[in-house]
Amino acid sequence: MKSIPLTALALPLLLQACASHRPSEEVTAQMARTQAVLQQAERSGAARASLPELEQAKDKYARAQAELDKKSDAGDREALLLAKQAGVDAKYASARTQSTAQEAAARQLQRGVDTLRIEKERDAATPPAAAPAATP
Repeated sequence: MKSIPLTALALPLLLQACASHRPSEEVTAQMARTQAVLQQAERSGAARASLPELEQAKDKYARAQAELDKKSDAGDREALLLAKQAGVDAKYASARTQSTAQEAAARQLQRGVDTLRIEKERDAATPPAAAPAATP
């Protein structure tokens, strides 16, 4: 009877274990949350503003996806870390976009207030027109 090396028996089991690797629920949930935050950042106008933070977030998310595709525990850990970082970057890009829009609205409002103040001062400096004399 011919003996089969132990490694020959273990190899199919190892391959099966790698093929059936599933990321943890934590990683899967974080990837979904990050994808949602990225979409929200794009809808907020961060993409139109060409913010580097949004590009960084997209790059980190793509790297997280690549790590996840490795189907390993180490890949999952790295994917989780990158996905969390991408989510923070995307939130920051959204906040910057909103801040910029609010600053622009505040400047426009201030210009309107300044215009009204100038008109008020001009009206105050102009003497009132003489009222027509009343006829008996």
